[in-house]
Formats: sequence, C-alpha cells, structure tokens
Amino acid sequence: MSLHLHESILLLSLDDEKGSFSMSGTYLYYGFAAALLLDLILGERIVVEEGRVSVIDKAITENRLLNDVLGRLKRFKKDRKVAYCIHYLVQRINKLRPQAIEHLIRQGILERREEKILWVFTVSRYPSANAEPEHTLRERLHSVAFHNAEPTPKERMLLSIILACKLERDLFPDKEERKAARERLKALTEDSELRRLIGQAVLEMQAAVMAATTASF
Repeated sequence: MSLHLHESILLLSLDDEKGSFSMSGTYLYYGFAAALLLDLILGERIVVEEGRVSVIDKAITENRLLNDVLGRLKRFKKDRKVAYCIHYLVQRINKLRPQAIEHLIRQGILERREEKILWVFTVSRYPSANAEPEHTLRERLHSVAFHNAEPTPKERMLLSIILACKLERDLFPDKEERKAARERLKALTEDSELRRLIGQAVLEMQAAVMAATTASF
C-alpha cells in the first residue's frame, strides 16, 4: 500500500497502541503541512520556483484532502512563498488533519476509540488497525539510515520533512540510534532546497514563539 507523505508523517507520529500523537507539538503540525505541499508537487499539481508555490494543474486528485489544499492554494491571488503556505496550512490544521485521519480509518489502517478523561471530557484516540503499512515504512527508512539503501525521490522528500521539522524522535526513539541516523540523513538531504525552505518556515515559527514569550514578560 502506497502512502502519501502526509499520511506517512501522521502514522510515524501516532502511538500504535495508545492512538495518541507524539509530543513533537507544533513541529508535527509544520511537518504535516509541508508534507501536503510535497504531495501536490509529486502529483504535479504545484511547483516551487524561486521559493514560491505555483499551481500548474487545477485538476482534482484522487485524495479529498489534497483537493481541499489545492483549492485553497488556487484562491491565492499571487504565488506565495513556501513558508507562507506552510504557515497558512498550519493555521488550518484542525480542519485538515481530521480528513487525513478519516481517510486512514476508511482504508482500515487506523481505528477510532472514544475515551473519557476525568469522566467528563471525551477524547478520540486512533490506534492502529493494520500496522503493516507503517512497519514497512519504518523498516525501509531504517534501511536507508543504517544499511546504505538508496532512497527514492519521495523518500528523500520525507526525510527532508523529518529533519527540517525535528521529527527524528518519532522515527528513531532510541537516543544513540537517533544521533547516528541524523548524520546519515543530513548527508542524504544536504542539497535539498525543499529542506531549506521547510526549515525556514520552522525558524520563522520559532522566532514568533520567542517574540511572543518575550513580550509577555
């Protein structure tokens, strides 16, 4: 089963048993938003030229969420910088991510469970219903990181997102393993313009958080 990049990011960040998302927080949101853009690049619906996103094909895709994102990008009156588009999508994450979750549920990869917290609040959990797609993905990326397997262009895009958005912990939970893998993955993506552009969005987010924190004192 072939996963979209945004689905890969989602599965890597979910605890298979608990069905809750990792503690990567805002970094995860930026990784998910960046993956949506890269999925549209792979689908030849948009291109990135001189750091700006251009819609080149308005035809719908086979994926409802990507069609939603494409429709939003089409409404821009001019080509926007990659960082702007990522910020824009992150601000709408609560409308976009549930669509990805629902699609994975329909595919039988995730399931939904409702839990009560303090006997009052209902929280949705999304444990794995079919772990094979995620396990296959993790094994493949592990081979790239530790056994010199050559990544495909799509896998390089995924690794660029993981590094730029600091999501290595979700892929390599072990600290020593993560440190070794990071160097290998950096070497594989060091010439990636997309990694630089995604990283720029993350840096802008960090600067905004720092400014807001400083202003509160």
